[in-house]
Amino acid sequence: MKVAERTRIAFSRGIPDRVPIHSWLGLPLIRTLKPENKSMVEMLEWWIDDPLGSIVKMQQDFGLDPMITTYSQHIGEVEIWPRMLIPHPLETDTWHETLFERARGEGWREHQHHIHTPAGDLDYSYRTEDGYGTSSQDYLLKGDNPEEKLEAFRYFPSAELYDMSILKGMVEKVGDNAWWLHHCPGPWDMAAQVRGIVNLSMDIYDRPQFVHELMRICTDWIKVYYRRLGETGLHSISMNETWVGVGLAPKVYREFIKPYHVECIAAAHEAGYLVSFHNCGRGTQFLEDMIDTEPDALETITSKKTSGDFDLADVKKRVGQRVCLFGGFNEHILKSDNPEDVRDEVKRCIDAAAEGGGYILRSTGQIFHSQPGMIELMCQTAQDYGRYN
Repeated sequence: MKVAERTRIAFSRGIPDRVPIHSWLGLPLIRTLKPENKSMVEMLEWWIDDPLGSIVKMQQDFGLDPMITTYSQHIGEVEIWPRMLIPHPLETDTWHETLFERARGEGWREHQHHIHTPAGDLDYSYRTEDGYGTSSQDYLLKGDNPEEKLEAFRYFPSAELYDMSILKGMVEKVGDNAWWLHHCPGPWDMAAQVRGIVNLSMDIYDRPQFVHELMRICTDWIKVYYRRLGETGLHSISMNETWVGVGLAPKVYREFIKPYHVECIAAAHEAGYLVSFHNCGRGTQFLEDMIDTEPDALETITSKKTSGDFDLADVKKRVGQRVCLFGGFNEHILKSDNPEDVRDEVKRCIDAAAEGGGYILRSTGQIFHSQPGMIELMCQTAQDYGRYN
């Protein structure tokens, strides 16, 4: 089977020839694999120009089923790669955005954005490391009176103005030789991007109406954006809801997040592609509620050994007939010197979740570091042990 066919069958809870094998390769690992004469930004340009000869080949060399993970803007968190892939205007009739570098040092830069709207001004800042990696420093809706800034945020440029042609061209070059998983915000994630997760979590108790108003703005924007993504022909999106996994109470998820998830996932399905619900933290207390929103897959099924509280076998038992399970492999095992540790982890995952189909073996997080040969061993073990009769 071609990669996309194999993964599509599993995504649809079917039984392919074998369990698909996907992973995210993290930037520290990628830096060791990229050509020495290319900067990180030049490498990203190479991926756009020649995805089959670059990021796809890089994964094939390990034995992975290649998966291309492109990114939408996560405001203040992921900025550079999205602006290369999906350009959007910094100036409209009602949104005037300027950006400048406010500080620099050895290998790092601080960036400031100022925005003027008819309802007032906004600003945010972030830091980049080695010209690429980004971390937020402050937020668009900062401060103790975020309601005053909410009206200005309503002028955030519509997704109708975004240029999808570069991403579409990249998708067309790859075809079904890799699975396309575009990582984009869900409504809770987008709200956290502009407010900050700590502030947003406190707002649930201090200003619940504000949270609902912010979630409504984010949801309405995302639904248009998801429709536009459908123009590119990509296979699937990873609806990023990392911050759902911080340990929310089930009643908080049901009141402030779940109804908006239902709308966004329905919009993606109407646009013609599959949806993987990305929760890389905790969520066993409202597992069934997440699946009620009707995603096609659940990722990353992270266990208590790292940042989550999921047990892969338990998730399979509770919701495995309703959703594809996409993850569960503890990538930290790849740093072991013992090959049996890697083999055992692959077998544990396949034994827990592969029966009856609807399972994709994937690292729960990005692979930042690995002992030589261990990724190849993971892939070979999965190819041998994960075959269906």
